[in-house]
Amino acid sequence: MKTYLLFLISLPVLVISCVKEESENVNQDSIYTIYELFYNQNQDKTTAQATFRFGGPGGTLLNLSDPAVSTFNNDELNYNQLLGVHNREYTGLTTSGTFRYTDLDNNQFTNATATIIPIDFPTVDTIDAANAFSFQWSGSAIAAGETVSLTIDGTQQNNFEIFSSSSIGATQLVLPANRLQKLGAGNATCTLIRAHNRADVDEGTSKGGRMAVWYTVTRTIHIRQ
Repeated sequence: MKTYLLFLISLPVLVISCVKEESENVNQDSIYTIYELFYNQNQDKTTAQATFRFGGPGGTLLNLSDPAVSTFNNDELNYNQLLGVHNREYTGLTTSGTFRYTDLDNNQFTNATATIIPIDFPTVDTIDAANAFSFQWSGSAIAAGETVSLTIDGTQQNNFEIFSSSSIGATQLVLPANRLQKLGAGNATCTLIRAHNRADVDEGTSKGGRMAVWYTVTRTIHIRQ
């Protein structure tokens, strides 16, 4: 269940079952790039990740053939054979940085990320499902390009609810009573994510790319029915 939730609410692409290819076997101008920077507060870990696909966002995953290389803040990203992505982990919060990709034709593409903006739970340990709840997070209001989402995985078997907003200036999520009541009574695992997404990149091939940064934190909150 938790794995399925992470698939829904986080932005990394799960690619375990996808076919993978070496970048030397494809037209270098047909490589689509995905750059992601994400911080997990519970783990106190930042991950920088670059994904290369042939032909577009749904294309074959590519491992960069030497001497092609991808870096983040001048650190080379290592290829993850299982996931088919290039990544590197850092201790603590790295709020922003620069991805650089050099292809086999010696073309170099440089893309700076947006800044990861922290977010946290309000001081609340119980939510009463009898009434709608105003979930006012700790952190700044939503800015352009941002989405704040809260996923609550309750005790009711196979049931969870996702609440989200992309409204600029919003500082809270309204949790309707009828949806809270579906979660069941007891301790629920709650995951809060603040994400900034871009549907393009500043520098890329003719196929383009996308970029995202986000901050995630998980807490346990009791749902009272």
